[in-house]
Amino acid sequence: MFGWLGGKALLYVLIVLAILAATILVPWIKAEWTGPSAHLERAERLEAVRAEVEAAQDEATRRLSATGEAARTAGIVEINRALATARQARAAAIAQRRSGFAQTASIVRVDTDAIIADRQREVEIAIREREIAGLRAARDRLEQGASLASLNAGLQRRLTQARQLEPESARARASCRLASDRLEEFEERWLVRGTLGLYRRGRLLELRQEQRSRCAEANRLTTLFQTERAAVARLNRQRIEAERVYRQSRGWAEGTIGSVTGEIDRRIAAERTAANGSLRAKAGLWAERVQLASVLKTAAIVLLVIVLTPYLVRLFCYYVLAPAAMRRAAIRIAVPGGGGVAIPLSERSTTSVAVRLSAGEELLVRQDYLQSTSHAGAKDTQFFLHRRYPLTSLATGLTFLTRIRGDGEVTTISAVRDPFAEVTILTLPEGGSCVLQPRALAAVVQPTDQPLRVSSHWRLFSLNAWLTLQLRYFVFHGPARLVIKGGRGVRVERAERGRVFGQHQLVGFSADLAYSVTRNETFCPYFLGREQLLKDQVEEGAGVLIVEEAPLAGRGNGEVKTGLEGMVDAGMKVFGM
Repeated sequence: MFGWLGGKALLYVLIVLAILAATILVPWIKAEWTGPSAHLERAERLEAVRAEVEAAQDEATRRLSATGEAARTAGIVEINRALATARQARAAAIAQRRSGFAQTASIVRVDTDAIIADRQREVEIAIREREIAGLRAARDRLEQGASLASLNAGLQRRLTQARQLEPESARARASCRLASDRLEEFEERWLVRGTLGLYRRGRLLELRQEQRSRCAEANRLTTLFQTERAAVARLNRQRIEAERVYRQSRGWAEGTIGSVTGEIDRRIAAERTAANGSLRAKAGLWAERVQLASVLKTAAIVLLVIVLTPYLVRLFCYYVLAPAAMRRAAIRIAVPGGGGVAIPLSERSTTSVAVRLSAGEELLVRQDYLQSTSHAGAKDTQFFLHRRYPLTSLATGLTFLTRIRGDGEVTTISAVRDPFAEVTILTLPEGGSCVLQPRALAAVVQPTDQPLRVSSHWRLFSLNAWLTLQLRYFVFHGPARLVIKGGRGVRVERAERGRVFGQHQLVGFSADLAYSVTRNETFCPYFLGREQLLKDQVEEGAGVLIVEEAPLAGRGNGEVKTGLEGMVDAGMKVFGM
């Protein structure tokens, strides 16, 4: 973890240095070489720019005052139209203004035209902001004045109605009391005596009806009067509050826009300080001039992209490319004459095996795998394993083979120079065939009158062949006994339901099996760079698979070869060797 972090930190520092060197190192050296005169020149140019910007600001302030005078006498319609125009102008100025990085860069380079144009846009934006605020205030004052006038009119109307209802209500109440007194007097006079006749009963009903109607009218007028009085009180409170707000609102207020030359003033001061020879000021000015913070941020982004890109590529390969490759057709070697005869399993590989020759057999063995042989057997040299493939024999070390003949002769085959190699014997019966890499062949036992038959098969248009980097396949046909070698041993096993193995482990397989690639079983080891994306596989079948236990054993640090040696190995694999 510390090594990884240290490496990435060093890479980040190198990225920062590269960006600084590519963008500002040469201009900075030139600026420092010219000395204080360059700083003084930049300061004078900035002062001229400041004077022009201040003049533009004064002119804008006068325009703002004229707009305020017009707004004081305008109506709401005119103010709304002016407000819409000001908002459109502000939006246009904001759209035209440069980004923050461009503004800073123009001041750093003392680009006078760019600075003046940018500051004029900023003044325009400030004017429009102040104009919009003033127009809003003027419109609000007019609206508040109209609202106050409406409240006064409503209050006067309600007050008039209340004044009209007050005497009517008083007369109605008096009439109600009079009717009530008449009814009470009549009832006391005739009901108490008990001499109420038919005529007087009718009069009683008339008095009662008159009392109810007059009192009902009195109640109605009294309620209306009280309602109007309450409305008058409510409107009076609203009028008082509206008058207070109206007195506090000032409408269009005079004012000036803020200064937009602050950054230019700081730059002028920094340039003059640098001209005076202050090392600290020069350092600060340099950091600002080269935009060190922006460089650091850019370098961080570049570093993040560099760190994440391999992992993003691995995600894409694992979940998109690998499944697509797995769906392609597998490699099948069509062997003339069949090749479906079962190949028996071989014994477990050991450091040495003894080969006994039968009548009519001969042994071809590599020189560095011939450990011991009988004295009586006939021996000579065969220059190539197969005369049809001299280049392949030469590239895989199958040259100058020792040929041994003799009935019952026993030869011990073992790696004389490779301490990690083990060997085993694979028997190919008559009609049996096996795809095999010639590099793994240590010796061959073949009939004297029927030399070993080898055929080559190209698969140039198979995606699996390109993914496994093997476009050519050698098929060895029986009858023969093949002595196969491998780092720390060779294992011959049945394919059964299919087998998955590393690409460097493959030695060979029965010719009737389908060979292809598959995705690595687990995602995390591949994502962290500990495993390859693709592995080799043979599909379900009755044939055998030949794999090398430790193909990298004895190779220095145990890793795949790189450089020129790795290119040679890859080329040999492409040609099936």
